[in-house]
Amino acid sequence: MESLRTYLGSAFLSHVVIGAIMFLGAMVLGWVAKRFLSTIGRRLAAKTDSELDDIIIEIIVDRIKWIAVVAGSYLATEELIRGTETTDVIARQWLGYAQGIIFVCFVAVVTVVIIRITDSSIKYTMERHARRTASKLNEALFPLINRIFNILIAVIALIIVLHHFGQDVSSLVVSLGVGSLAIALAAQETIANMIGGFVIMTDRPFRVGDRIKLPTGDMGDVQEIGIRSTRILDFDNNLMIFPNADLIKGKIVNYSYPSEHIRIFVDISLAYGSNVERAKAIITNLATQHPDVLQAPAPAVFLVSFGEASLNLQLNGRTNDYRKKFPIETTLREQIYKALAEEGIQMALPYRVVQLSNPPNESHKNA
Repeated sequence: MESLRTYLGSAFLSHVVIGAIMFLGAMVLGWVAKRFLSTIGRRLAAKTDSELDDIIIEIIVDRIKWIAVVAGSYLATEELIRGTETTDVIARQWLGYAQGIIFVCFVAVVTVVIIRITDSSIKYTMERHARRTASKLNEALFPLINRIFNILIAVIALIIVLHHFGQDVSSLVVSLGVGSLAIALAAQETIANMIGGFVIMTDRPFRVGDRIKLPTGDMGDVQEIGIRSTRILDFDNNLMIFPNADLIKGKIVNYSYPSEHIRIFVDISLAYGSNVERAKAIITNLATQHPDVLQAPAPAVFLVSFGEASLNLQLNGRTNDYRKKFPIETTLREQIYKALAEEGIQMALPYRVVQLSNPPNESHKNA
């Protein structure tokens, strides 16, 4: 340092040269690190079974030059501040501003890299879990976990920046705690819905794409599971939005889980005196011939009750897709009605027996 100062004849100029060397050195180190990761690093990562290391290397390689530029600029600015005379207040002040801006940029670049690595790691882990368990957990839970980690990383970065500028971080933490308590009291329902959304995403009573029946009797297909509410598309193509806190309290029927198989049934009422065995054979044959009715378990017809004016039969069967339930039942009703009519088997009709009696004679009344 002394020899360089003597050679240049100026202390400030020597600091400028050293700062330039630091900047160039950071750029060279960044270039070397990028070349190393692009060649040897990728080769080593390709030999592993996991794809996560390949993803992390790609993220770092794409942004390592910006890290080198910002880090070199910060070191160069620090060296310039050392070479500035203490009497030159304005120069030191402007260099301090520049150094602060560069530090913020450095923290921002590093934060972006960490967020990208965290996002990729969480996504890779959840997709791997989904492939192993054949579940759709990642579709609902990934956005929530991703946001939580992004907020935590951003808060830590903000605390580091404030600490660098000499701000009292402890008072900020206390203020955040008091503010969080106030917000929690003012938004109890919203927080309850957020907790309900987290419970739905972890407990998984239903998933996106499932057909469910709600305690209100509404039925539809789940379109989206959000943090605050769940969106369900009904059969009229109307979008119903339900708060998550209400969904976790009531009874929900899931027609899609654990499998999409569902029972189909058709009620038939025959007139008394009908040939029940013949009717059962006709109905069973129609159900067996239907292409969407499963043969195992085989469809069957049962005499379930005796009505006031009817013999009540019920056809039971199964199909492999709950979306086919209504069309199958409709088709079978039409076929059963036509087949029974051709066989002369009458469907039941309600009837009443009315007895008429003569009114009493006037003589009786007088007597």
